[in-house]
Amino acid sequence: MDILRHPDSVVDELLAALTTNGLIYGTGETYPSLITPSSCIISNDEVAAIDADLRCLQHFYRTWNALYRAALAGEEPRWIADLCEYGLRPEEIQAQRMTLAAGLEPRFCRVDYITIGADRKIAEVQWKSGGLGLFFGIHDVCASIAPTPTARAGHPVQGLYQLIMRCNGHNPVAVNAVRSVWLRGEHYLRRSYLQRGIRYIVLDRREGSRRIIERNGYLTIAEGGKLLRIDFLYGQELLPALPPPMIVRIARVAAEGKLWVETPLNYVYRQKWGMALPFMPAYAHLFDDRLRALFGAVAMLRSDVVDLSPLAIGLPAEIACQLQRIRTIDQIAYLSTAARRMLVLKCGAGSGLYYSQGRGVFRINGSRSAAQKTLAFVQSRIAQGEPWIIQRYVNATYPVDVYAPWSPHTFERIDAHARFMVYATFDQSGSPQMIGGLGNFGRDWKVSGKSAQVDERGHLTGTAFNDMRFYQHS
Repeated sequence: MDILRHPDSVVDELLAALTTNGLIYGTGETYPSLITPSSCIISNDEVAAIDADLRCLQHFYRTWNALYRAALAGEEPRWIADLCEYGLRPEEIQAQRMTLAAGLEPRFCRVDYITIGADRKIAEVQWKSGGLGLFFGIHDVCASIAPTPTARAGHPVQGLYQLIMRCNGHNPVAVNAVRSVWLRGEHYLRRSYLQRGIRYIVLDRREGSRRIIERNGYLTIAEGGKLLRIDFLYGQELLPALPPPMIVRIARVAAEGKLWVETPLNYVYRQKWGMALPFMPAYAHLFDDRLRALFGAVAMLRSDVVDLSPLAIGLPAEIACQLQRIRTIDQIAYLSTAARRMLVLKCGAGSGLYYSQGRGVFRINGSRSAAQKTLAFVQSRIAQGEPWIIQRYVNATYPVDVYAPWSPHTFERIDAHARFMVYATFDQSGSPQMIGGLGNFGRDWKVSGKSAQVDERGHLTGTAFNDMRFYQHS
C-alpha cells in the first residue's frame, strides 16, 4: 500500500466541501478533524488479498457460530455459549438464538486493518460500523476533489445502495437510527439515496421506541403522518434504546424474511473474544493459517490459567521465554518492560461499557505499578464473567502530512499510526465485494476519530481521514 500525496492547494477545497456537505461529527459548525491531502492507494494484488481475507473472515464467523450452536446443544463446552451471551438481557438472548437458528448472516462489514500489504494485520472486524454517512461522504469528497488518472476510487454509497435494493427492488424504505453525534453526517446518505429512489430515514435513536412500531407482522416507522413499512433496518445504534420485548419482535420479523436487519441480531458479530479460538489447541484445526496471520496472535485472559504461548511465536528468545512462563494474570505485570510493550489488552464482549469506542483497549508498557492497576481492573471484569483477550501490539507508522482545520495553510508531518477501514458487502451467495474505504491516521497508537487539537508542546493531535483508491494497470 502507498500513500499518495496531493497538492497542498486542495486543502482549502477539501475543508470547504466537507463542511458544506455537513460531514461533521457532533454539534459543531465546521469539520473537526485534521486534514490530509492524500489518498491510500491499494494495488491489484492487495485487493485480491483483501478479497481472500474477507472470505476467510466469513468462514471464521460461521465456525464461531457453529461452536455456539454446538455449545447450546451440549456438544461443546458451555463456556462458549456463556461468553456468546455475556451481558445480554433475557430478551436479547432470545433474539440472538432466533437469529442464530434462522442462519442470518451480515451482508455488510468494515474490516479495520493496522497494516496492508504482504504482512497484513487486522485490529477487528466492524460488522456494525457507525457513521456511515459521515465516512462515505468523506470518501466521496476526497475522491472528487483530488482525482488521479491511475487509481479509481471505490463506491461505498453505491455498494450500500445495491445491498438495500436487494431487500426490495422497488422504492425501498431504509432506516438508520443513530446516536445524535452521527446525525448531521448521516444526512449525506439521506440526500444521496433520495436521488436514487430510496427513502433513507435518519433519526436519533432515542426516537426509535416512539417511531418504530410492529404492525400486522411487519416493522413500520412513523414518518410524515404515515406508517411506512421498513425494508432495511441498520441496527447499529438502535438496540440499546428499544424496550427489550421490541428486540424479540424485530428478530421474529427478520427470521420470517419480512425485514432485513443489518447486522442481524446476533451479538457474536460485536464480540472480539472469538479471535482467540484459532489459537486454542482444541479448536485450532477448524481455522487456517491465513486467519492466524491476520489476527497476529491472540490469547484469552482467564481467571484460572493464562497461556500466552501463542503470543511468543516469532519474538526474540528472551521475550518469548518470559511470555511462555506466564500462568496467571498477576504475573503479567512482572514481565520486562520490553515484553509488556508487546501486549494489548482488549475487552472481548459485545455489550457493556468497555466493548466499543476504544474504552476497553489498554497497553501495559508503562511502570509496573501502572500495569498492576490495569491488570487488577481487567481481573475485576473477568470475575464478573466478561471476556477479555490479549493481543500482540503492532507498531507500524506512516509519514503523513496533516493540517489543522483552523489553519489550512500550515502542515505538520507526523509518523502516524493507522487504521485502514475497508468496507465490503456480501451477496446472497456469500461472495464478498470490496466497495471502498478510508484511512484514519493519528499520533496515538489507539487510532480512532478524534478532533484536532494542539498539545502542550505545540504539536497537532487528533486524527485525519483520507480515501482509499485502487491502482488501474494498463
